[in-house]
Amino acid sequence: MLQEKTVFFDTAPFIYVFENKLPYKKLLTPVFLAVDAGTIHAVSSLITVVEVLSKPYGLEQWDLIEKYRKVFSRLSKVDVLPLTLETADLTAQVRGKYDLKTPDAIQPDAIQWATAVSHNVDYFLTNDKEFKILNDDRVLIVDEYL
Repeated sequence: MLQEKTVFFDTAPFIYVFENKLPYKKLLTPVFLAVDAGTIHAVSSLITVVEVLSKPYGLEQWDLIEKYRKVFSRLSKVDVLPLTLETADLTAQVRGKYDLKTPDAIQPDAIQWATAVSHNVDYFLTNDKEFKILNDDRVLIVDEYL
């Protein structure tokens, strides 16, 4: 279903695969292989980069930091989308309507959603079940595919 689609990857899928979190890694590895093969267009945001790097920096996990840097480098198959005025406006709309938060490790992140939507993604891959409040078929919750 993701083949030939543009998929926004929220933070959790990266952590699951690159930090060997089972059973998620087993489920998501084929998705990341399809990204590498170019059959899925993967996008994410600067927020994701901050979120995936924070813990490894705190734990001084230099090998993991280097893996993440490669994933988000300009030569990678993952495009990091810019934060724009349109994204900020859409973030404010989503926060106002659904009470989603701006970056917060507990609450679903309105900036992530707004970044994805403002770039017309086909799907939004996350494991934040709270995104179901949006009632949008583009939201794919990883746990629902285990």
